[in-house]
Amino acid sequence: SPATNGWYQDLIEQEQCVNTLFYKKLTITGALLLPAVFMSVAEATGNHTTLQNDAVISEHDSNQQEGDLVGEISPVTGYDWKGTNGFFIRSKDARFRLNFGAYTQARYDINWQQESAGNNDVEKEFSFNRTRIFFKGDATPMLNYHVRFNIDEDGDSDLVVGFLQFNMAKKWSLRAGKQFIAMSREDWMWAEDILTTEFSAHDSTFALGAAEGLQANFQSSQQRFWLALSNGSAAANALAASEDQADIALTGRWEYQLRGKDWSVWDDLIGRKGRSQGILLGLGAGYQSEKEQSILDRVAQLNADISINGDGYQAMLAASLTQHLPREGSSFTNYGMLAQGGYFFTEHFQVYAQYNLVSPGDQPGDVDTFQSISAGLNYFPFSWTNRLKFSAEFAHLFSIFNNTIVAPSASLGWLPSDEDKQTYLRLQAQFGF
Repeated sequence: SPATNGWYQDLIEQEQCVNTLFYKKLTITGALLLPAVFMSVAEATGNHTTLQNDAVISEHDSNQQEGDLVGEISPVTGYDWKGTNGFFIRSKDARFRLNFGAYTQARYDINWQQESAGNNDVEKEFSFNRTRIFFKGDATPMLNYHVRFNIDEDGDSDLVVGFLQFNMAKKWSLRAGKQFIAMSREDWMWAEDILTTEFSAHDSTFALGAAEGLQANFQSSQQRFWLALSNGSAAANALAASEDQADIALTGRWEYQLRGKDWSVWDDLIGRKGRSQGILLGLGAGYQSEKEQSILDRVAQLNADISINGDGYQAMLAASLTQHLPREGSSFTNYGMLAQGGYFFTEHFQVYAQYNLVSPGDQPGDVDTFQSISAGLNYFPFSWTNRLKFSAEFAHLFSIFNNTIVAPSASLGWLPSDEDKQTYLRLQAQFGF
């Protein structure tokens, strides 16, 4: 009958829609996983997991180091193994270069929390936390570029960074566009280069993140610093009441190597075996004015951190203090602390631990201090890249999450709750090319 045929046609269309969505996600996942499989096979065939010049290069600074890979016998296209910067295309004279790659983080979370009788106190979730695609390289030897997108689970994309870098002199450079602003060491890292499965609660509360503006950088053998003028639009939890209320921000960061002169050991928070010993001191500061519609008038922040690196280990202690000056009422100050460290007990296996404290300070209202501890195990199949990593992490929260100033985020692993204490177990696979 017509009614039966219409019902049957609707069923067929729904099934086709589901299949299309399933195969789209399967295709994206397979595209990201396939290069990792090929690299695994290539490494297994060669019976080695390291390169002759074994080094992990931060993507923030890799543009300045990619020229080392170009020589008279370098191919015009290929895979950038040394810099872990994906595939590349370059001109024959090596003046132009394009690197492109991608990586994702697949994770499974189990969260336990105390709930009132009759409510579910265990929640489980599988997710792709972040999927990043990047294009970077050299337009000329004096002009670098970097564009990076994030794709969420619904297939929607947004711009993470997009900037041009002008290499004005041997020690000076200037970036223009949307970029990460240097104020704290953890926030300056890409997600693939941090110690744990996710940026810390301390970082998510106080870090500036990415903003649009200008940022100058100076680097010598012993010290380096950044100075930036931006809109502070990403400072939702650090310097602004919300992203739409930030007006203009002046920020800076200074780093000094108390021991050692090898900047490459500070390109990640992981601390691989074979690296030299070093001690790094970092200081950061920021000042921001707010738009008229904001409840705040001005905000200021101070950051300090000290890091220790050695042969197979790295530890960091960081602290932040943010003062808020509202348009009405008295000013108040929030502060926080982060302590973390990791140790490689073999070339490929690492154990780590982290402690977070985020205090409301003298902020008005009934607000609690956030405190959490976490411990985990990382497995790195290859010593030349951080992009392939498998992690198991266990963490415990001692506070009522909804009573803290830490913003709710599924990425952190903590769920919004009015009950005391939470615990989670996270399994994560990070892979890409």
